Amino acid sequence: MPRIPLRPAPLALALALAFAAPLHVHAQDGAAPVAIRIAAQPLGEALNDWARQTRIQLFVQPDATAGKTAPAVAGNLSPRAALDRLLAGSGLYGRFEGQAVTIERVAAGGGAALAPVTVTAAAERSATTEQTGSYTARALTIGKMEQSIRETPQSVTVVTRQQMDDQNLVSVEEVIAQTTGAAKSQRNFGAHVYTLRGYVISDTNYLLDGVSGGSYNPTGWVPVDTAIFDRVEVLRGAGALAMGVGDPSGVVNMVRKRPRAEKHFEFAQSIGSWDNYRTEIDAGGALNAAGSVRGRVVAAYTDRHYFYDIARSREPMFYGVVEADLSSSTKATAGYRFQEQDIRGYTIFQLPMYSDGGSLNLPRSTSLGQDWNRHTARVHDVFAELEHQFAGDWRGKLTLNHVQTDLEQKLNTARGAVNRATGAGTAITSNYFVDRDIEANGLDAHASGSFQALGGTHRAMLGGSWSAQEGLSRTTTQGLNIPVDIFHFNHALVPEPATPAYANQLRDRVSLFGLYGSANLELAQPLHLHLGGRLSWYKSQAHNALTGAVTTDFRQNAEFTPYVGLVYDLGPQWSVYASYTSTFEPQTQYRAYQGGALSPAEGVNYEAGLKGELLDGRLNVAFSVFKIKKRNVAVVDTDHLGECAGVGTGTTADCYRNASLLRSKGIDIEVGGQLMPGWEISSGFTVLSTRDDEGQPLTSDAPQRLLRASTSYTLPGAWSAWKLGATVNAQSSSYVAGTPAVTNPGHAVLDLRAAYRINRSWTAALNVGNVFDRTYWAVIGGVRNGNAYGTPRNATLTLRASF
Repeated sequence: MPRIPLRPAPLALALALAFAAPLHVHAQDGAAPVAIRIAAQPLGEALNDWARQTRIQLFVQPDATAGKTAPAVAGNLSPRAALDRLLAGSGLYGRFEGQAVTIERVAAGGGAALAPVTVTAAAERSATTEQTGSYTARALTIGKMEQSIRETPQSVTVVTRQQMDDQNLVSVEEVIAQTTGAAKSQRNFGAHVYTLRGYVISDTNYLLDGVSGGSYNPTGWVPVDTAIFDRVEVLRGAGALAMGVGDPSGVVNMVRKRPRAEKHFEFAQSIGSWDNYRTEIDAGGALNAAGSVRGRVVAAYTDRHYFYDIARSREPMFYGVVEADLSSSTKATAGYRFQEQDIRGYTIFQLPMYSDGGSLNLPRSTSLGQDWNRHTARVHDVFAELEHQFAGDWRGKLTLNHVQTDLEQKLNTARGAVNRATGAGTAITSNYFVDRDIEANGLDAHASGSFQALGGTHRAMLGGSWSAQEGLSRTTTQGLNIPVDIFHFNHALVPEPATPAYANQLRDRVSLFGLYGSANLELAQPLHLHLGGRLSWYKSQAHNALTGAVTTDFRQNAEFTPYVGLVYDLGPQWSVYASYTSTFEPQTQYRAYQGGALSPAEGVNYEAGLKGELLDGRLNVAFSVFKIKKRNVAVVDTDHLGECAGVGTGTTADCYRNASLLRSKGIDIEVGGQLMPGWEISSGFTVLSTRDDEGQPLTSDAPQRLLRASTSYTLPGAWSAWKLGATVNAQSSSYVAGTPAVTNPGHAVLDLRAAYRINRSWTAALNVGNVFDRTYWAVIGGVRNGNAYGTPRNATLTLRASF
């Protein structure tokens, strides 16, 4: 096990002490003043905000608040005074009992009812997960119309703020790797992607606060730091409402942290194996006496080496957000994020195999990069929102996003299958230079609320979105052919070259406009019909920036992707559901004979299942069966091989036609939340089967059986300062087709965690990954390259503080 040098972080500790000094914690009772900021809204949601801001446990029967609204409340108020203002005229009042409050009905004579109403933990119904300590969420925002997991007729996983902190999941890639059904795949020059249900999660499927177009390769070249997120919501299957374009794999919604009303300061310092140092700071609160303007700053800095040779990186990140109540019903928000990743000793092709498909059994520290290899990515992300509360519970929201991404690479590459008899075959093949600039803009506007009709309460949402991404990619390659001894690789064999003039320059632009809507109709008290759809206009253009030659020019107009679901409540805790959703995928890189454009591929997702919302919503259970078809996928037109060179704007010489039908099916079983007080769990088991027209798997490197399970348990009684945790990732074997094929044997990896609460502000935790030091492949690519070891046994010590 690598030794962990315990090096102090004086700057981080000084910042912690400096910021912590002026802050204090308000007493959690009905008298001490608290910075309160609650917008005018339905009473149930206002009470949730009150409970979250005061940190007081709240009990209320949902029926008691139905149809009632609450006024805006803001200022430094005692929790009791703020609650009284929210409940004024509602026929309800709050009874304080220690650290809890029960909402009761006022008796007809004006006094309180003698007995409280049946209670549920309404304070937990908010979608926000930070400060809940939970491994599940009580609500989702991935479809913009907030609803619970049980009310959603598709499979959804939520990775909460608590789970990210407990497992030290500091990048979106690490979060996806812990998600039910997600499998990593080595593709596209090191820009790793993940698959769900046999299909790739493309860049367009990653959303920021429900809006697409803000992320470029977030699990590969341009990672996103999770310190800025409250939660990550992952929907499996076609996402017809969230986005109309893309594979029917799933949708990942990354939800940013927002300012809190109370002053707070959080600090974390971690020290891990292979000189992995990370500092996080999160501070904010009200910026004026009235509490109508609030701010938050999140900063992180990672300085680390890797378990393989020569690679080291520095990753600074800054996020700032301000929100202001322009009136009692209107709120404006603006934020900015900067993130950079600078990796020296970076490699893109990883390790080869023997030419017969066998493992070279190289040390896990082996790297095939030169020590001057470098990868740098920078992101500037600006967003603004305007939210307005209309009459009743109707809300409107306008969001603007602007993201500038810059990517530079200077790489020396080595690959080649190794002859088992001679040990030869691997060679340094080239010096590779990349410079990419990507600018993305997005606009989204929608309104949602409820209405009464035909004896039922229904909810509806209408909106429109536009996004455009424009990029300039400059590349050049210097061909080399230098045989190397892979068993004694020289990281200083090739001198660092100067960057030459770029031989290839491609400018491309992709824009998407959509109109969408959905409705949750109460057909009967236990039966809800979910209807929706998106009408999409897609445009893709590209040209050679050196010659001006057009390489792509494609449009798809008014493509409709529907969404239908039925949810039937078996009781207050269980429901069954069935759904149909779809997406479409343009195939702009192909051309049909005589220059015609291929029709888009269409993906459809059929799903049915059983969901449970137990223990007052603190535990979610789901079982689902699914079947996905992707129709009209492009295949080579064998009658016209090579006859499309120079025809239209196709990028290959061969002609193609719409013909292929791809299929996947399987089951998901998931349990997330609180099994009992102090015991949290997030677990999922997936069985997957996929095939193409010839009966071959769509993605053979995706295992057919996959288990993700994490748990955390706070010891009882005198041992309650201790919290123990474990994570298991297990999968069946997989392979990459070829002659010969490369196999990734099935394996299981166990991580353990122990945390000790020093006092109410400070906690220390030790995470040990791959406890049994299992040697396994995290990803496989083929005999020539693309095979990467999983991380060996490692340890991280983290000190956290909250004031």
